[in-house]
Amino acid sequence: MRKTVVLPKWRESPSETLDEPNSAYATITHHDGYRRVMFSGGVSVDGDLAEQVRTVLERRQAALHDFGGSMDDIVITRYYVREDHLNRTTQASIHEARDEFFDRPHYPASTMIGTGSLLVEDALVEIEIEAEIPDEDWETDVLTEEDP
Repeated sequence: MRKTVVLPKWRESPSETLDEPNSAYATITHHDGYRRVMFSGGVSVDGDLAEQVRTVLERRQAALHDFGGSMDDIVITRYYVREDHLNRTTQASIHEARDEFFDRPHYPASTMIGTGSLLVEDALVEIEIEAEIPDEDWETDVLTEEDP
């Protein structure tokens, strides 16, 4: 199996204190019929929590496009939200921002986790994303409460 490691300077600048990054911006593993893309946690410090979510998702959308994919290819998102901002109102604002990027039936599985702090001081949320970019079009089924 082949793996592609995408270093931080590829799209976003790494920390000023790191001369040589010791983690990747993303890792792509190549499989028969698809490529799996795992993005490191992304942050933004501009705006409120919803705006930070939008900024990170816009960056990942651009990166996926560069890798030959789209937001439809995202299969899981993990939102690490600072505990002092984690509540039902923030959850709703994250969902509202997220809805600008994902369409049914291509909703990814999603997890929201409260955390005491984030490495980037003014960041309110850090987002990890995993995508699977198929070599051909998706065949998507949606199960609902009516399905057995």
